[in-house]
Amino acid sequence: MAGTRADERSDLAAARQRGGTLVLAALVTMGLVMMPVVTASASVAPTVAAARTVAVAPAHAVAEAPGIPSSDTAVPSSLHASSPGPAAVKLDPRQRQKLFVEKAGAAYQAARSARSAGKVSLAKKLEKISKRSQGHWVGDWYSAAKVRVDVRTYTRAARKAKRTPVLVVYAIPGRDCGGYSSGGLTPKQYRKWIRQVAKGLRDGAVQGSSRALVVLEPDALALDCVGKGRFALLKYATKQLAATGAWVYIDAGHSSWLSPRELAARLEKAGVSRARGFATNVSNFNRTAAERKHGDRVSAELRKRGVKLAHRHFVIDTSRNGRGPARDAAWCNPPGRGLGDLPRMVNKTRLDAYLWVKRPGESDGACQGGPDAGQWWQDYALELVKNRKR
Repeated sequence: MAGTRADERSDLAAARQRGGTLVLAALVTMGLVMMPVVTASASVAPTVAAARTVAVAPAHAVAEAPGIPSSDTAVPSSLHASSPGPAAVKLDPRQRQKLFVEKAGAAYQAARSARSAGKVSLAKKLEKISKRSQGHWVGDWYSAAKVRVDVRTYTRAARKAKRTPVLVVYAIPGRDCGGYSSGGLTPKQYRKWIRQVAKGLRDGAVQGSSRALVVLEPDALALDCVGKGRFALLKYATKQLAATGAWVYIDAGHSSWLSPRELAARLEKAGVSRARGFATNVSNFNRTAAERKHGDRVSAELRKRGVKLAHRHFVIDTSRNGRGPARDAAWCNPPGRGLGDLPRMVNKTRLDAYLWVKRPGESDGACQGGPDAGQWWQDYALELVKNRKR
């Protein structure tokens, strides 16, 4: 990980050159927001989504600075301070609160039905899925008017629970390039629809700023049918959604697809400089370790293109990677797979979270005996539970 360490040191050095005051977090324990700090000559602007908050190293990490040993976590570029000496330092709420668990969806209904029927053993198995945070998907099955209502309802429920909502936006024109999940809106419809999604996020905002994590358009960037028109739409969506305060992660395929250099080039065209960063392994099965290395490499390539650290964080979909990919690398309902790392905030320098973006138990498409894409397939869900990461 020498390249990763060099990247972190370079980020910090670049920040020092800008002058001002930088608070270096020593330790954050148990989610506390008050701590002693060390000051140095530097200044780093806060992230777009957290203009009134301060991001610091996670509880187990020590900020990298002269005379202070470092773990694999350096000072995030979203760190902000006002004056030298001890200060009140706040984590963005998304970095300290839990992810929202929605009491809805196919897994939830299946588990509830099993309990009602007295099938306690079955219910407990299905609850291994239903009681975990999962992505809330919105797509062209909602009209522009209805998508605002849906997003508002979902984000307000998360706000009431003091949890972080995870939204997945999936309505890009030419979606899936005509594959199992084909569909999408026209370019004109899409722009209008995205504006309504943004309004829904604002409706559920906390003190004027959305606290949602938004995974933007799975597969849209890495598929072969990407082009100027799609880049423009992704850039438009990123700008609109990020303006609400949401942390937007543009989907960027996975480690077995395009090279980090190519992905960085595409992410730049898609407006990653306005996003929190990118998402990897969505609906796929690659192991977490491989995706972490891949994410760091993509982030490093973005850095070469002048993208600041505040805009090259990433999240990993760990919903079905507990056993890794199938031997033949099949992506459509491969047998023998299992649930992966539990969804949670991680808060490393670049890695923000493990998410269950793909809802476990919902089919990839009409393959391997499964139903159409997005439909509940209980046998497959139970196999994922049986083979889950322990």
